[in-house]
Amino acid sequence: MKKALALVLALVMVFVFAACSNTTTTEESSTTTEHKVGGQIVVGSTTDLDDNMMDGWTNGAQNASIRSLIFGYSPITYTKEGEFKVDNQVAESVEGVDNEDGTKTFTIKLQKDLKWNDGTAITAKDYVFSILLHTAPAYYALEAQDTMTYANCFTGYDAYFNGETKTFSGVRLIDDYTFSVQIVAEELPFHFDIAYASIAPYPMAVIAPDCDITDDGNGATISDNFTAELLQKTINDTEEGYRYYPTVTCGPYEFVSYDKTTKQAVLQINDQFKGTHDGVKPSIEKIVLKSVTDATQMDELKNGTVDLIAGVSGGTAINAGRDLCDEGLAQYASYLRAGYGQITFACDFGPTQFTAVRQAIAYCLDRTEFAKQYSGGFAQVVNGEYGLSSMEYKERKDVIDAELNPYNKDLDKAKEVLIADGWTLNENGGEFVEGVDKVRYKNVDGELMALEINWANTPNNPVSDLLNTMLPGEMEKVGMKLNPTTVEFGVLLNNMYRQGIDEPTYHMFNLATGFVPIPSYWYEMSTDEKYFGSYNQNYIKDEEIEQIALEMKKIPSDDKEAWLDKWVEYQKRWNELLPNIPLYSDQYHDFYSNKIKGYEPDGLWAWESAILYSWIEE
Repeated sequence: MKKALALVLALVMVFVFAACSNTTTTEESSTTTEHKVGGQIVVGSTTDLDDNMMDGWTNGAQNASIRSLIFGYSPITYTKEGEFKVDNQVAESVEGVDNEDGTKTFTIKLQKDLKWNDGTAITAKDYVFSILLHTAPAYYALEAQDTMTYANCFTGYDAYFNGETKTFSGVRLIDDYTFSVQIVAEELPFHFDIAYASIAPYPMAVIAPDCDITDDGNGATISDNFTAELLQKTINDTEEGYRYYPTVTCGPYEFVSYDKTTKQAVLQINDQFKGTHDGVKPSIEKIVLKSVTDATQMDELKNGTVDLIAGVSGGTAINAGRDLCDEGLAQYASYLRAGYGQITFACDFGPTQFTAVRQAIAYCLDRTEFAKQYSGGFAQVVNGEYGLSSMEYKERKDVIDAELNPYNKDLDKAKEVLIADGWTLNENGGEFVEGVDKVRYKNVDGELMALEINWANTPNNPVSDLLNTMLPGEMEKVGMKLNPTTVEFGVLLNNMYRQGIDEPTYHMFNLATGFVPIPSYWYEMSTDEKYFGSYNQNYIKDEEIEQIALEMKKIPSDDKEAWLDKWVEYQKRWNELLPNIPLYSDQYHDFYSNKIKGYEPDGLWAWESAILYSWIEE
């Protein structure tokens, strides 16, 4: 799983060094060699696909990969070299201007030859519509998640979001190929302010047929026939809704089909796609995405029923894949992971609402041994919200390694923090006696709370299996009880995100997360409940770390040292609060068929990016 908690933005958040007033244009020329278009690859993943193909509904890494392949044309792109730049295939220019009132306006002038895969023109209205859609009350009436969080920084957001008006004053439709967004003064300076210019289009003609967008000088206004009832039909209809059948898109590939029974999806090249920022068009004609299991994935690669397995971790799987490569039956690419496996806590109810309980669980687990057993030596432990490939960690490694609590296994320390936090009672309210009583209790608001942790995990998962071996017995020794429940991945996510869940049940989940080039600490640690269940997955409320994150947000983009200093401060507080327990940050391996050529992934250049530059030689 990768960013299984799928805080994967459908609209890429980006970072470019920006001066007070700047127009950024670049000229790109492709230096790549053209390859014959054709062939098919089957991509296998141990994370099941579901039928949600549109951003706004919970799903896993493979769905996010599909969206990155079928949606596109953001004015800002992220290159393999780790640079954010204007994509001149998409935009003639992106101009940022600081206004006298403290606001800032980004104006995007589009190229005039952008097309949807059905051949119809993409215009500024489709970009403006994307904003108006993702921030509209009608959209959230469908129980969609907030996937355009940064739009709340546009002037006029509250009035539009709350349904007081259908005019979004901070979003302007200037002409057929030009639009702008205005950022409120309170959100500036912002370390990643160019991210506000990263808007991907959505087809208004498909999602909101017969609707229109106008601008009389006071902001973009969507017509009155844009309603929840309309979106219920065009998005949520299970037979033909865009959420399930996004047939009009503009990425390098287009959606063909999804089989609910086999959980298999098919994509094919979008022949209307202009190319990547450097002029590359995909060469592989068709991509099939299917589910595999840890036990059979390498056999499928060997037998040719799968051609690519990306992000493989764990010593057993990696060694099996390397054995295939040693036999000449496959190839592999390895890279440091931009993420880690983790235990995720719900920090707002039950025992795990208390920091001491989360710390005590960490003290019960030998994470070094866990990482060794799971990865076979292809991972190491980290102690904060960072991966081995994180730029900040590389820059401040000595400080982080020396000053963060490693939570080495220590049952006495686990007892100590629990006792200090008041877990000193038994089920009758008397004093907890070791060797007599099994579970500690605490008086919480006049009632006894048992130190029992409900843990949701997924089947056929070696991480779950290893945790189930190493953790429950050790927790029992300090007066904690772990109640494991195995559920399907989608059920786990629904419970963690609390979609359709009135009363949460599980205090703990084991998942994995992947880090993106642009962090969202200020949303992840926000105490504003509108971010709960989307960015703030832990439902944690801590004003200290929230303040640190907000201070990070305002650091000028060219002040690297200030950013690194504040990042260290953030990691120290995070390490104390422990909303998640990092289990391992590992070395990923992608194993792939010998017929695939030119495939070069890395930690922040995942398979769906690398495959665009690859081709097939049978």
